[in-house]
Amino acid sequence: MKKVTLLLAACVIAATSFAQDASQDVMKSKKGFVILPEAGDLALGFDAIPVIDFALNAADIMSNAGQGAQHPGYVSGFNQIIVGKYFLKDNMAIRGRFGINTLVTSTNTFGGDPLTPNVPEPENILLQTSKEGNANYFLAGGLEWRRGHNRLQGYYGGELLVGLNSGSIKNTYEIEYNQAAQDAGYIAPGTSRVLSQKDGMAITVGLRGFAGVEYFVLPKISIGAEFGWGLGFVTAPRGKVETEFWGIEPGTSATSPSAYIRETEGNESSTNFGLAVDNGVSNVLGGTAAVTMHFHF
Repeated sequence: MKKVTLLLAACVIAATSFAQDASQDVMKSKKGFVILPEAGDLALGFDAIPVIDFALNAADIMSNAGQGAQHPGYVSGFNQIIVGKYFLKDNMAIRGRFGINTLVTSTNTFGGDPLTPNVPEPENILLQTSKEGNANYFLAGGLEWRRGHNRLQGYYGGELLVGLNSGSIKNTYEIEYNQAAQDAGYIAPGTSRVLSQKDGMAITVGLRGFAGVEYFVLPKISIGAEFGWGLGFVTAPRGKVETEFWGIEPGTSATSPSAYIRETEGNESSTNFGLAVDNGVSNVLGGTAAVTMHFHF
């Protein structure tokens, strides 16, 4: 019985000692805060180049004849993608990236009234309004594994990516196509103008492997660098063009000119398949900027 009791006591002491050793492996700051990510942590990451640019400008470093400083980034063009992580283990995380970027640009064109061409000082009026829109949607998900010593951590993994990209142009004209415009010499039979143009929705599907390093400058705050290699397929179908004409519409029995509209397919479609480093296959493939910053909580 004494032997059994001593054996159980030895097991308890060994387990306690192992637990203490394991707890000592958890790196903490002087104030007792855990430095490295742990299972159950969430992380939010983004391109750190704009932050570095701001710091360089504030310190007046790398300025160029009064222009704003710009850090020489390794891979550019992806500062609009956000990275999120959830750590399943201390050294393993589910990783997701997303980006929603839209832009609409409106341009007004002014000029003399084309309906009064013989007036010495024609009235300056609005002739045309053009609205150009672009939209880019990006989503990726994958797994990440980590290893390292002290504050320096290396990581690697893979992810699946899906991207959508579209563009459009819409033109609005203040001068109508009618007999008055023809009488003024503004138009003639056979004249045409584009009312709208829509690109086909470009779809990107890809697989990307990545590797990088992070250094935890503060508890749960890291600065790192990452690069990747992607296999991507991009398809862009033909879009549509809407055109307004002045004249006699083909296929009708009309004898006098009038305005009519025709919709046709775009002139181009494309496919792209390749294996390349970030930014090589397509911007929609979503290579991450080399300099990153992550916050874990």
